[in-house]
Amino acid sequence: MGLLQWDFLKRQAENTVRRQVNRETAELRRDLSLVRQAARMSRRAGEAAAAAARRPRRSAAAGELEPETPPEEYGPVVCADGYVRRSPVQPYRTPAGYRRRLRRRGILIAAAAVVVVLLAVAVLGSGWIRI
Repeated sequence: MGLLQWDFLKRQAENTVRRQVNRETAELRRDLSLVRQAARMSRRAGEAAAAAARRPRRSAAAGELEPETPPEEYGPVVCADGYVRRSPVQPYRTPAGYRRRLRRRGILIAAAAVVVVLLAVAVLGSGWIRI
């Protein structure tokens, strides 16, 4: 049994109302979006941190103002492809004993593979399994 013309008109009317409601509530949904709220909060926090960084710091001992002199590595760096990097380069640190643990893990995997192969040869040689 096919759909009647009445069913098409009914669906069309329902979809029209649904689209109108979506259009009218879109701004409200945008304002109530958790992602937008988080973005606004992080923007405010970033602006507060920037304002705090612009304020001169007071020395704890003398109560005098310390001059703000950022280190040289924090300035913008122009890369070869034209990209301007404004954030500092993060140092790459390898944990102590990392290479030794990596080597030990490789040796253990190789030893486990040898044990599995020897076990397979022993089972095949004993005649329990025939291929």
